Amino acid sequence: MDQELKFPSHVNYLCVEGVIGAGKTSLCNFMGERFGARLVMEEVDENPFLPKFYSDKRSYAFQTQLWFLLSRYKQISVMVAQQDLFHSMTISDYMFARDRIFASMNLQDDELSLYNNIARLLESAIPRPDLVVYLQASTDTLLKRIEKRGRSFEFNIEAKYIEELNDAYNYFFFHYTASPLLIIDANDIDFVNNTADLEEIVEQIVNAKAGTNFYHPIGSQK
Repeated sequence: MDQELKFPSHVNYLCVEGVIGAGKTSLCNFMGERFGARLVMEEVDENPFLPKFYSDKRSYAFQTQLWFLLSRYKQISVMVAQQDLFHSMTISDYMFARDRIFASMNLQDDELSLYNNIARLLESAIPRPDLVVYLQASTDTLLKRIEKRGRSFEFNIEAKYIEELNDAYNYFFFHYTASPLLIIDANDIDFVNNTADLEEIVEQIVNAKAGTNFYHPIGSQK
């Protein structure tokens, strides 16, 4: 990778998004190290309701969703309040706005109404990212990657849930216009284990233009 590769000066807050298993956290870790950025990572493992949710969605959806909403708000609020003098850029493996995707899928009408009232109050204090990267992958690809990484609390995730979540993500990001967006087809690349693939992806992210951009790699380089 070109050692002089740099983000434009206006990109100070980058969010990498994708469905469970897309590789967003791995990509954030790579870029955080590469560009010396501060990382804000979703506290998935800390949510005490998540394992219960995957076993019994109806009973634990609201608790799980509310925990994530407040956790994400707290993380981003701290990020804003403590502007890091040693990092000119922040990279996050989630964007606050996408929380509504999960809420709309998992909550009953009365729960969703209460959730939306809380979310609207919190969103007013949340900054928009300067660039969003959406790692798009098929449901089959996501399921294979989830199985490969072997998180115990994900063993009970149903294929139907991932499919529905994937459809909801695609709908959300194909209509997203709040900030510049790069949609990357991540099905046939392996930026976790292949340096050439990683360099290719990072170059596309750094050079992303205003508006919505699509990138379809030729395929993983062996």
